[in-house]
Amino acid sequence: MKNSIIYEQPLLGKISIHQVNGNIVNSKLSTIVLLEIKTKSIVFVSQLKFPLSESVIYQIDTKISDNEIQLFGLILKSVSNVHSNSHHYQFDYIMENEPSAITYFSELQTVLGGGNKNANKANKEI
Repeated sequence: MKNSIIYEQPLLGKISIHQVNGNIVNSKLSTIVLLEIKTKSIVFVSQLKFPLSESVIYQIDTKISDNEIQLFGLILKSVSNVHSNSHHYQFDYIMENEPSAITYFSELQTVLGGGNKNANKANKEI
């Protein structure tokens, strides 16, 4: 079994900064496109630049198969394309906050057979 799911149709989500240096903050939501869901992380694309820091905890909200998913985690890796205005990031889950979502993604991988090979076409169009 593969450890990631890639969708043919882009999956949208909302991201916000949840906490900075241990303090809860009230930040605006920004729409992101989830490109790849892995068992420990999500790769997403955004028009915004996000700080890469262990002191910033982000919150991602999305909906998969009528299930509202809320994840908390860190963005410590940018995989941005220098020839584009979009920025690609890896969002690493903080497991203790939402173990049920991680379990859900693992079960979804099994149902979907680990993703769709035609998804690369959809990803290139973003």
